[in-house]
Amino acid sequence: MAKDEIVLGEAAARGAAMLDIRCSRCDRHGRLSVKRLLAEWGPDASIRDIMHAQIGSCAHKDDSQIYTRCDPYCPTLVELFGAP
Repeated sequence: MAKDEIVLGEAAARGAAMLDIRCSRCDRHGRLSVKRLLAEWGPDASIRDIMHAQIGSCAHKDDSQIYTRCDPYCPTLVELFGAP
């Protein structure tokens, strides 16, 4: 995990109850319970790892072209931590 990567415990500590996960390339989106994720992944889990695990059923997750490959992001993190 990268030093500047946000972990689930940090999001929970800032009051996040749900994480919105969206794809910047298509209309796929979903909301995940932070409580459930903490039980499943633990507080040291990388939000990036969780997002990539959630795209498992996406038809575009392994596209050879980078511009069509699934690209998950979490708008909740911007609300909690601000824009990078």
